[in-house]
Amino acid sequence: MELPTQRLKAKTKDPRLITLFGQSKVGKSTKLSELPNCLIIDTEQGTDFLDGMIVQVNSMAELRQIPQAIASTNHQYDFGAIDTIDQIVTWVEREVVQEYNQQQRDRGNNQKILDISEMPFGAGFAMVRNKVMRVIAALKASFPKLIIIGHRKKTIIGESKVEFSSSSLDLTGKLRNLICADSDAIGYVFRDKQNDLRISFQTSDELEVGSRCDHIRGKVLAFEWQLIYPETVGNTPAPKMTVSNSILQTS
Repeated sequence: MELPTQRLKAKTKDPRLITLFGQSKVGKSTKLSELPNCLIIDTEQGTDFLDGMIVQVNSMAELRQIPQAIASTNHQYDFGAIDTIDQIVTWVEREVVQEYNQQQRDRGNNQKILDISEMPFGAGFAMVRNKVMRVIAALKASFPKLIIIGHRKKTIIGESKVEFSSSSLDLTGKLRNLICADSDAIGYVFRDKQNDLRISFQTSDELEVGSRCDHIRGKVLAFEWQLIYPETVGNTPAPKMTVSNSILQTS
């Protein structure tokens, strides 16, 4: 192993994995549709009114087809976007419950559970975390850069005299921490008093955001992709993609 003897320059400016969250209907999906050469994986059927390279998935089975479908095309995407991670977590939770109930039936126990919280020793939560992180890892391997879109969780802390709101990604604590730790940047999408869409990477007691990337760290920016991906955005957009039975095709 050869060790460096002088400072090395950063290999890239652009975040490879970025997680963005904000209020529902604030404009996150619309901004995704403006990102060149980005495949939007729509899990909530919220893109019917948008132009773009969009594949709608309705289950974990369809979602798991995406990496293979990408590998089978001659097209190389610059970006992939999960819109939203919340729905994927819901699907995974249902899958874990179904698998647990099947295991119990195989053992002669016909008593069913309805929620992962009913599994003994918190095993359901750990299984969900592992499955979700494997999905993210598979999609990270399929795109040079991956964007995770989520909803905003607002928490009020305190009693009658001292209260403040804390905004973060609306997922359970440990899963949220794993996704945020894996992300190169976490941003909060919002509209300012002039109704302009903005994105904050400025960490505070009220906002759980941040970035490893120097050009956006600690900043509140107009939500423009070239400010987030200065090295990538600006390339010629690829041909529009259509979808047939969850398999990607070039039109």
